Amino acid sequence: MTKRICKSFFLIFTLLVFPVFAENGTDPSTSKTNKQSKAPSIFGSGLKVLEFTGEFVQTPSEGGPQSVSNILNSTRLASSLVNANTANNLNPPGIITESSESRPASTLSPRIKYSHQISEDFFIGFVYAKGEQYNDTRTNFSTNGLYVNDRIRSGINEVGFKIGLGPINYLTNSDSMELSFTYSELSSKGPFQSFQLKFPFLRTGDQTITEGYGFYAGTVEFRTKNYGMNYGFVFSLLDWLNLYMMADVTIFAGRLKLSSYGVETSSTGSLNASNQVVFSAPVTKTDLTIFQSKEGLVKGLGGATLALEMGLVWKIFDTIGLKYGGFYQISSFSVSEVNGFNLGSGKTPVEISSIPNLNSSQSSKQYGSFGMNVSIVKNF
Repeated sequence: MTKRICKSFFLIFTLLVFPVFAENGTDPSTSKTNKQSKAPSIFGSGLKVLEFTGEFVQTPSEGGPQSVSNILNSTRLASSLVNANTANNLNPPGIITESSESRPASTLSPRIKYSHQISEDFFIGFVYAKGEQYNDTRTNFSTNGLYVNDRIRSGINEVGFKIGLGPINYLTNSDSMELSFTYSELSSKGPFQSFQLKFPFLRTGDQTITEGYGFYAGTVEFRTKNYGMNYGFVFSLLDWLNLYMMADVTIFAGRLKLSSYGVETSSTGSLNASNQVVFSAPVTKTDLTIFQSKEGLVKGLGGATLALEMGLVWKIFDTIGLKYGGFYQISSFSVSEVNGFNLGSGKTPVEISSIPNLNSSQSSKQYGSFGMNVSIVKNF
């Protein structure tokens, strides 16, 4: 995997760098003649910026933060973390503590950004990402002895465009800025599996306890439309080094779909006259759940993100540079008005947004992600 990624990275770098050497080796008079003979483009002759972005690292600390995809994927746990009063259910109420981790499945997750200046201060651009793979892991443990380990591998696709003042010139010898508005459509779909283990934990005042285990598997899918505003600037530190800062605000709205099948075995224990715990015979249940939310910001899947990024640009050549920096992203979302059906005793789909442990946005540490972006930047 590493060799393949290195080969791809080297190929992209070679394709971008070779024209620079070819241009430098051309006879000056010939080059000047060719440039003068070119007809003006209908899009203007302004700055054109091509960026190949790779998200090399995304490493939330224990207990948070989380990526946006991780947060949205977490909503499917609502099908198993509710209905606490159901007999023999593995999930009685309790305060849940949580840790999570979201990592790219490969070292490099490609993303292409292109900006085309069509007047002195005006530009248009697009963003394209296909097949970004992420592995998300969530671990929950409640005060009543419930352990949940949840994993998903999701593929993310995104296509969008932007328009505004700029574009930002990462290779400038002075300073440059960008203010733009963006629209994109994002989709994610992937399989998941969840393992639950309930320890017989008796709290003060409880008359019964539950022990058992369960396994759930299925697929989750969400599609969102994203509306954003971006601001960034860059200025020169040295002849070969620039500093850049970016800020993005995005509002998203869409729909969440889920299909899940689960098997759980549990038994209930109670105190007898001698204050000894006596367990009932184990009961095995199967559970099939299929539902989807409405589509929209208020009735459906909706939320917002704020991303901040800062880093350096190494100007390898006049028209080629290596951009690398760190980012932090804060997110908040809700999912409401779920429609679907459930086959299984004692369980029905519920309004996911009513589950505070999965949707609370009071703590930004639970709903953010940080990591590193590395890009190759090419000016034309």
